Amino acid sequence: MEFQRVDKKAKTKWRFSRIMGLIFGILPASVITMLICFAIDSDVGNGVAIVAGWCGVAFMVIAQLLQILVYPPIEYIQWQYMIAPDRIEIKKGIFYRTHTVIPISRIQHVAVTQGVLQRPFNLSTVKIHTAGSEMEIQELNTEVAEEICSRLQKRVNVKVEEKQAADAAQASQPEQNA
Repeated sequence: MEFQRVDKKAKTKWRFSRIMGLIFGILPASVITMLICFAIDSDVGNGVAIVAGWCGVAFMVIAQLLQILVYPPIEYIQWQYMIAPDRIEIKKGIFYRTHTVIPISRIQHVAVTQGVLQRPFNLSTVKIHTAGSEMEIQELNTEVAEEICSRLQKRVNVKVEEKQAADAAQASQPEQNA
């Protein structure tokens, strides 16, 4: 089995969502910062506050531009998943890398979700629920996500049937010995 990548449209979706963050988060915060800087009347002088405000705004904008332009291609390379007969493996992260292995026998249920920003790009998320956690394979083509969900649910059902059969066989053994 080989590791698979998320859909290529994920890069565009990540950029779009970060542009929304820039428009609705960073820019209003920058305007408020500048208004506060202009309103400050200190002994040091308004000039220092204004320069500090502009430096803060410039830093936030540069950081957000990195998020928009540089990170999506790197994220795309780093985000991988593999669905093996006995487990699911998910690798992700740029600075903080994680490699998660989920045994099929631990899965309780699987669901496909689609967020508001995923819909225009025909992307979905597969949510894998275990007794102690929830893992996600994000930014998959919706048809691929549905197919993965269906395959995993079938595997989970087989594991449940095998467990029930083993439990029933074990339960009937003491009765036969008695």
